[in-house]
Amino acid sequence: MRFFASFLLTAAVAAGCGETAASTSPDNAGNVASTDPDGGFGFPDGGVDGGDPDGGVDGGVDGGLDGGVDGGGSWCDTSDCCPSCPDPNALCDSANPCPLGEDCFPTGCGDLSRCFVSGAGACQDDEDCGNPAYVCKQEIKRCLRVGGGCEDSNDCIAGFACEDGACADRRVPCVSGADCPHGFTCFFAAADQRFCRRITRPCDNDIDCLTLGVPCGDADGDGAMECMPSRMPNEPDPMSCDLLQCMEDTAAPVCETSVEGTVAVCGRFGPCASIDDCVPGDDCQDLWGDGRKECVLPGGSCVDSSVCAPREVCATPRTGTPPECTAGSAMCSAM
Repeated sequence: MRFFASFLLTAAVAAGCGETAASTSPDNAGNVASTDPDGGFGFPDGGVDGGDPDGGVDGGVDGGLDGGVDGGGSWCDTSDCCPSCPDPNALCDSANPCPLGEDCFPTGCGDLSRCFVSGAGACQDDEDCGNPAYVCKQEIKRCLRVGGGCEDSNDCIAGFACEDGACADRRVPCVSGADCPHGFTCFFAAADQRFCRRITRPCDNDIDCLTLGVPCGDADGDGAMECMPSRMPNEPDPMSCDLLQCMEDTAAPVCETSVEGTVAVCGRFGPCASIDDCVPGDDCQDLWGDGRKECVLPGGSCVDSSVCAPREVCATPRTGTPPECTAGSAMCSAM
């Protein structure tokens, strides 16, 4: 499928949010219906425009990256993982809960927590929500899930995954793409957080992949679409990499993402439909629980993220070893 740059403004509020993951039951972290909490233009590996979790397109938290009191600044301890402080007005704790439709979670800035929009589609009435499990909450004009919890990861904050009806924090902290495992990119989600974001998320068209800066295609040839980088990203209309482009090399038969996450090469670790697509002896496993498998080395310490701690994912490290729970950059350990 073709990738059209002219869709940028339209897609700023149309991209999908979390990714559906495998089973586990961490504390519930979201209760509202779909749209991307990143909201705007999120650029991998620290782009200057990152997405606004509160729905804007200027990349800041409630107002931008201009260093002002309401848009960042340096009133807290900043770092590579926290380029700018969160909005002081959005900070939260047990004594200062978030408003309806938002949830309180840590940022990448020390021990600070702030309110995050947990999904939510704009609405005027219940019909706009398109699902009987959601109602249009008139106080905020957004669709909220009636019973709480989540149906899929679109109900969760970006970087969280819906696991057994609850949203799990899978925001693996990062400074650059080298901190992320195969299939992930270091995503500058907002002024106060960076995390590894999975690339091969489900999509219907290029707009769904816009925040990742990649096109939508059928990487594993199973008929289901997913976001996937191109082998020729600088072409006017780059095509998503697929198995047909890599099948001639038995040592590198699948589409593998680069360290930056926005370029594809033929490699050993990438989307697969079956074990036959992988290097002989490797496995084809669904590490994320959404039916999208990837080639991995046999063995490993995890089969999905359900056994991993919060802010970890089960994935293949960049060292090319079997799957393990990946924690990301030690520089971001305070996240």
